[in-house]
Amino acid sequence: MRRINIAACSLVLLAAASAPVMAQGNMGGRMDPSQMVERSTTRLLTGITLTAAETDSVKAINERLATAAKAETGGDMRARMTEMRTNQRTQLRAILTPEQQAVFDKNVADMDKARMNRPQP
Repeated sequence: MRRINIAACSLVLLAAASAPVMAQGNMGGRMDPSQMVERSTTRLLTGITLTAAETDSVKAINERLATAAKAETGGDMRARMTEMRTNQRTQLRAILTPEQQAVFDKNVADMDKARMNRPQP
């Protein structure tokens, strides 16, 4: 009887602990490529006001990158993600004015610094 109680309690604790993870979606909280591209773009463009044309260009860039990211499978994902990140930054920077590029470059430096400071898996 005691074993059954222990097993039941363990099951309840496991279910309670996994609920937040499942609530995040995609089991484990992983974002899909569209979400990753959007999140990165938001951080890169912090403090930059875009015109309507620039906003349309950003959306088109994000759609292309998300589609490319979804198509990626296997191989050296770290290298591919680095290439995609560089590609995204190059394309976004190209549509900005020189004043916006200065803010963008600072955002890139801040993001790179934060990425280097986080623990590696």
